[in-house]
Amino acid sequence: MKTKKIKSLPILIIVLLLLTSTAIFLPGCIGQKPPRYTNETRTTLAITDETVYGSSADSQKSSILSQAKTIVVSSQGAVKVMPDTVMVDIVVSTEKPTSEEAVSVNSSETQNIITAVKALGENDLKIETVGYSLRPLYNYIENKPPVIYAFNAVTTLLVTTQKIEKIGSVISTAVEAGASDISSISYDLSDEVKKIAKNEALTKAVKDANDKADAISKAMAADIVEIYSVNEAGTSYPGPITDESNKQMKAAADISAAPPVVLPQELEVTASISVVYIFK
Repeated sequence: MKTKKIKSLPILIIVLLLLTSTAIFLPGCIGQKPPRYTNETRTTLAITDETVYGSSADSQKSSILSQAKTIVVSSQGAVKVMPDTVMVDIVVSTEKPTSEEAVSVNSSETQNIITAVKALGENDLKIETVGYSLRPLYNYIENKPPVIYAFNAVTTLLVTTQKIEKIGSVISTAVEAGASDISSISYDLSDEVKKIAKNEALTKAVKDANDKADAISKAMAADIVEIYSVNEAGTSYPGPITDESNKQMKAAADISAAPPVVLPQELEVTASISVVYIFK
């Protein structure tokens, strides 16, 4: 019996050693997640498709940029162009004892002006109503409540055309047909002209950026090797420019049958960009 126990003792020792080694190595593996980021061995910058955020190409590109020497330049390009669109506000104001009469007469006078302007025969003339109001007019007597003595109906017409040279005829025709006032004359750019001006401004902005980058690199005794990125920062278009001389033109139309002379001013379109250059 003692001999059997002695023979089985080495076996028990071996089993215990195996169990102990398993307990030592398994905790390092149990419950652990695989890595979310895996780098390929061929380069230090390459990133596999297991990258969690962004694509591999974007991550690699950002990493390259962070190691590169860069010059960042902001620039603007501006062009001045003559407006090809003109807008004029024509006001028709009617004052009558009753609201019904004020509305009726104002509508009739407005239609007369529309008919007269359309009779000029300009195909691109656009006429639209942009304002209308009807309000009572009061007499104020001391120690007495105000008394309505009349009603005022006002219609505002907006006439738009791309034939700027014809706007003088539009003004004189409207005044002769019964317009009460020419409240404003504004100039603007059509969509087509805006597009052309924007492209020209961008071209100038790029040239300006290149000139700035060349000056900086020469001062640093460095060589620009490539353009990394170009970002368009926006394009600025002026709003419609109002001619402050419209009162004088209205007065001229009242005095003389000759149409007033309208001379628009140039409008400026500005484009902005940001360029990143890599140098060595």
